[in-house]
Parts: sequence; structure tokens; C-alpha cells
Amino acid sequence: MKISKKILLILMVSAALISCSQKKLISIPITYTQPYCGGARPSEEILAEAAKPKPYSNKTIIIVSQKGKVDSLKTDATGVLKTNLKVGTYKLFEPWRYYKKADAGMKVSDFDLTCLKTEWMKEIKELTITKTETKILDKNEIIERCPWSLPCILEGSKPPARE
Repeated sequence: MKISKKILLILMVSAALISCSQKKLISIPITYTQPYCGGARPSEEILAEAAKPKPYSNKTIIIVSQKGKVDSLKTDATGVLKTNLKVGTYKLFEPWRYYKKADAGMKVSDFDLTCLKTEWMKEIKELTITKTETKILDKNEIIERCPWSLPCILEGSKPPARE
């Protein structure tokens, strides 16, 4: 009788541990906007089209768990990030922000470092996953800016704008 109680207790604890460590399939749509960067005065239609969110297709996203575990994932052709995650809180970053680099392949020395440090802290989304639900909090949108309008860029480092 004592053995069967012990076995039952072990099975219950094992089941609880397994359910806590189970992962949930998460699908997160990732989008970006890109302002008009052409030289001619744009029409209202061109500006409206530029302001529409577009799928962030085939791009790398950095995901950081609340425990500091880091992983990189790639969005699919439709801009959706699919992954299995355990219960917890996660932050999603653009790679240049997470790895503390400059945007658009420029050098960090072309930017105001104090301003850039603030930019590096900006996550795209925050995920909170519980056993019963997944909450996705949009934090900062991805904007693929024109080279001359990058945030924090020093005046002497700006490339010329199109005319």
C-alpha cells in the first residue's frame, strides 16, 4: 500500500513538472513600415502606401527570455515568427538593437552614443505566455528609415537626401 502511494505521488509530481516544461506553439506576426525615401514630391497615395505596415519577411528576430536565454529566429515569407516557447515572459529585438550595432550597416561612431544606447533598449514586442493564454504587447514598431533620417545620426555623418 505504501509503495503504491509513493508511486502515485511520483507520477503526480512528474506530470506537474512535465506540464510546466511543455512548450506552446506561438505565431507572431511581425511587420514594419518604411517611409517614402524618393526625391520627387510624393502623392497622397504614395504616402499612404508607405505608411501601411508590411510583413517583415525572412528576417531575423532576437528573442530573450526573462532568465536571459537568447535565441534567434527567422520570420517566414509572410512575416510570421513561429516557435515553441515555455511559459514565461520574452522580449523580441531587431538584431542591430540587441547586438548594440548601428542601423543600416553604418558605424556606431556615426551616431550620438547616448541616444543610440536608448535606441538599443527598445524591444519590438513583449510576450507573456501562461498555461491558458499568450499576450503579445507591441512596444516599438520596426521602421526601415531613409539613410538620412536614422535616429541619433550625427549631422556630419548623414548621407545626402534625395532631391
